[in-house]
Amino acid sequence: MNIGNKRTGIIIVITVLWVFITLSGWSGSWFAGLISSVILMLLYMILGSAKNGRLSKKLLIYPLLSWSVLWIIGFFFSKYYADIFTGRIPDFTILGFHPSFAFTILTYWIGGVLTLTLGFYFFADHWLSDEDWNNFKDRIKSINSAKGEI
Repeated sequence: MNIGNKRTGIIIVITVLWVFITLSGWSGSWFAGLISSVILMLLYMILGSAKNGRLSKKLLIYPLLSWSVLWIIGFFFSKYYADIFTGRIPDFTILGFHPSFAFTILTYWIGGVLTLTLGFYFFADHWLSDEDWNNFKDRIKSINSAKGEI
């Protein structure tokens, strides 16, 4: 997937999202800002994971889109159970946690970290292969040697 020619558009969308998230926070619409922040982070990850302006579709689907969906589901259910049990003790717990916090733990923390870690591990060559890393280090060495630095 070629994102090289879409880079400027993505950066403009990121800028608009930052403004929207800030205004959402100021106006008390925190949930809209929270969901928008997931999209913002997804766009940053897309830009950062692209190699020479191209993003692997495998990497886009897993872990990037999977992570985003997991976080949005987690935030939705965290809000849902927080609203249901506002001002009272929940009728049940999930793994000993308040239902709203359980979704935060399971999807946001554990699920999110595992999804990104496993995805970037299994598809490492799609975003930073050993060859690309070595080429980058060689390029930095040549830049430093041209400047007279070690």
